[in-house]
Amino acid sequence: MHDSSILVFNLVFAGTLGIGLLMLLGQLAAFIVLLALTATVEFLVITLGALVRRTRKSASPRQLRGRHFSRVSPAADTSDG
Repeated sequence: MHDSSILVFNLVFAGTLGIGLLMLLGQLAAFIVLLALTATVEFLVITLGALVRRTRKSASPRQLRGRHFSRVSPAADTSDG
């Protein structure tokens, strides 16, 4: 008859590997969700930025009154760097 300590060792070893595999799958799933969330937010930011830029270009000066947008010309840049 087999020694029961070998059975216990094998079950503990298999359980440890199983838990490690579950942890790996969980981290991969979290990483994939994080990448998808980042891509979605970046897509929304780019889309909204383009829409805002388009709205500002098509807005009349009367609609933009009171909003101060600083525009620096390249000739005004006196930095040496």
